[in-house]
Amino acid sequence: MRMYEVYMLSRPVLFIEKWTDAGVAFVVNEPNDQALKDLPTLLRTHRGIEKIVLTTHNLESLWIRFCMLYSEVLAAGCVVENQRGEVLWIERNGKWDLPKGKVEPGESLEEAAKREVEEETGIGQLSIASDLGATYHTYDDAGTPVLKTTFWFHAKHSGDRTKGQPQKEEGITAVSWHAQPIPSQVLSRAYPSLIGLLDKISVSG
Repeated sequence: MRMYEVYMLSRPVLFIEKWTDAGVAFVVNEPNDQALKDLPTLLRTHRGIEKIVLTTHNLESLWIRFCMLYSEVLAAGCVVENQRGEVLWIERNGKWDLPKGKVEPGESLEEAAKREVEEETGIGQLSIASDLGATYHTYDDAGTPVLKTTFWFHAKHSGDRTKGQPQKEEGITAVSWHAQPIPSQVLSRAYPSLIGLLDKISVSG
């Protein structure tokens, strides 16, 4: 099923051609530009909304109209596994996250993803195993609405539980390896957009 999923105020907004799920969601059919612009206000005003679903007969057109409302930021990151199959996590601002950051001019996505891992965690010896696709989330930057697209890769670390070094100037306070399945105390403080990436690495191997 073709769709886009954007995390807005930590809640999913789905762009989809047909919605058949009977689950609880706030559904808007063929939203106009004003409805797209008002999505953050809708989520702030109605905290009980867990998910918004936008349905349309022309998915790409709707997605382009949405993107045009935002300043776009391109980033890349990795889900890093060591030889034991443990996953590399960072702790920042009280949340568990995966290493990622902005793509610099002239860099490929893969180069940016590996560089960010090394800068944020001090861990290198990385090889890209597979492409995990992209995640999207929005945020406000001094009054400017931003859409951040992060391209993710499954990376293998040739070491065995190598001790990392958190990049403190970026607000990172801990670097840690966690065995799979990832402990609930980590997932409960992780960004929801990251959870699906863990399922993808088990498929990609």
